[in-house]
Amino acid sequence: MTSNTFNSESAAFPYLMESPLKPVVTLNGNEFIYFAGTGYFQLQSHPEVLRAAIEATEKFGIGSATSRTINGTTPLLIQLEKKIAEYFQTEDAAYLPSGYLSNLAGLQALQKLKLFDVIFIDENAHYSNQSGAMATGKKIIPFRHLNVEDLKNKIKTYLGKNQKPLIITDGLFPIWGTIAPIPDYLELAEKFNGVIWTDDSHSVGILGKNGRGSYEHYNLNSPKLFMGATLSKAFGAYGGFVAGNSSFINTLKKGQVMTGTNSPPNALAAAALKGLEIVQNNPGYRQNLYKNALYLKHKLTKLGLPVEDNNLPIVTFSFNDENKMQNIQTNLMRQNIFIQFIKYIGSGDNGVLRIVISSAHTTTHINKLVEALKKVL
Repeated sequence: MTSNTFNSESAAFPYLMESPLKPVVTLNGNEFIYFAGTGYFQLQSHPEVLRAAIEATEKFGIGSATSRTINGTTPLLIQLEKKIAEYFQTEDAAYLPSGYLSNLAGLQALQKLKLFDVIFIDENAHYSNQSGAMATGKKIIPFRHLNVEDLKNKIKTYLGKNQKPLIITDGLFPIWGTIAPIPDYLELAEKFNGVIWTDDSHSVGILGKNGRGSYEHYNLNSPKLFMGATLSKAFGAYGGFVAGNSSFINTLKKGQVMTGTNSPPNALAAAALKGLEIVQNNPGYRQNLYKNALYLKHKLTKLGLPVEDNNLPIVTFSFNDENKMQNIQTNLMRQNIFIQFIKYIGSGDNGVLRIVISSAHTTTHINKLVEALKKVL
């Protein structure tokens, strides 16, 4: 690996991505076998996705320079929303410029429909869920991460008579790769006449028989379940979405987020349409992802690393010494292997080392990672 002065620990953005997302990428002028990001199928560089984006740009231009509610809606955006609703088997769907905005828009719509009075949020829920909760102006009570008993106690303590709770959680938490116990949350929501909002950004495409996310993973179907997610991870595109019943989605489309943001670029909508189609028609992507995850975790267990024995594509481990973790990442980079050292919500103060596998990685890529780790642990 050659040196590059762009990479600086003090820089806000220390790595410059100079190639498409693939198993081998160019960062700061050097090639690395890449085990980071959240492109679980790496459709971000799929030729059909790229071609769809190019054709849409040629037909519709970059954007309309106005919101969806004025004249920023194209036939392509309508087609994408119908495709999302079909994929997730809901009555309707809304497409937004980002996954972050999906949570803001979804929570505001739930508030407009008066479906809750007090918010109970997992302490490690994504920043966008916290922002969306604060934007409602309602009382917010954090509960301990994935802790059903603490949630139950908090509801009993802070929920007033005739009040309804909103329980907010990620479906799949991105740092440790843990799935929220949504069936237990649903029992509480039903008991107290509340609703659940799940940010399923990391779940859609990879969890469930058809990749419909955490609700399908648990085989749940209830009018008390609401969800939003992103198209930027498993589906290889960009933009957020909310899928649900017609009344809820119609309320969302008339809300401040939808009416106050520019229409998303048509190139991204076309890419999302193609990405959804590819994932829907190719379940083998998901099976290969699971196979790669299990293969990697089996290898890492033999190295003595405490990894979860499941087929989820996220592998995280940490040490009490932050410098040790930074040195591990640096030494791996010297062997042209890139994993993340990351400080993020849920990682703790010292941060973690995080490996993300994709369906596009080969056993050769994985073996090189394991051999490199042997030298630096």
